[in-house]
Amino acid sequence: MSMKYLLAGLAAFAFCAGLYAGPPAGGPPPPPPDGVDGPPPPPSREQRGFGPAVWRAFSRLTEEQRQELLKLQVSDAEQFRTKMRELGEALRKEEKAGFEALLKLAEKCRAATDEKEKAALKQEIVGRIRTHYMERLEDNKRQLEEMKRRTARLEEELRKREANAEEVIKARAEGLIRGERPEPGKRPPKAGK
Repeated sequence: MSMKYLLAGLAAFAFCAGLYAGPPAGGPPPPPPDGVDGPPPPPSREQRGFGPAVWRAFSRLTEEQRQELLKLQVSDAEQFRTKMRELGEALRKEEKAGFEALLKLAEKCRAATDEKEKAALKQEIVGRIRTHYMERLEDNKRQLEEMKRRTARLEEELRKREANAEEVIKARAEGLIRGERPEPGKRPPKAGK
């Protein structure tokens, strides 16, 4: 019996090992024929949406500024996206400039021959890194607090829906029986309306 399993295992191994075709002969694949486009280019930053820098920039705004942006999101979504991208881009530029200045300080520290100057530069480097690190921690705390607030609002909404579940179900059933057809993806009217 064990010989049968051994032979089956060897056959499976030989079959799997034989499936490897190796590198393609002749190098990379040929270009597409004339009139046929190749694969599309990867989406740009603007097409992808918002990145972490945008949300960090948003979390650094005052509550009043955030509320203004949220109102803008409702009234003019495209303008909101533009403003958010501008905020994120400004923060990215600021962080990049800070990092480049830090690299220059590190280069200056490596080139310094005087031990006192080297120690002072090292202290400045550590101070800048500490400041940046603490800012990021504060950003993370603000984002976490915002997530907690959003979670609380969502939990409250869910509790309301659970409490009204039977009314909603009955209203939807009655609407269907009357001949109403809700559009796909659109919420039917609330119960009692």
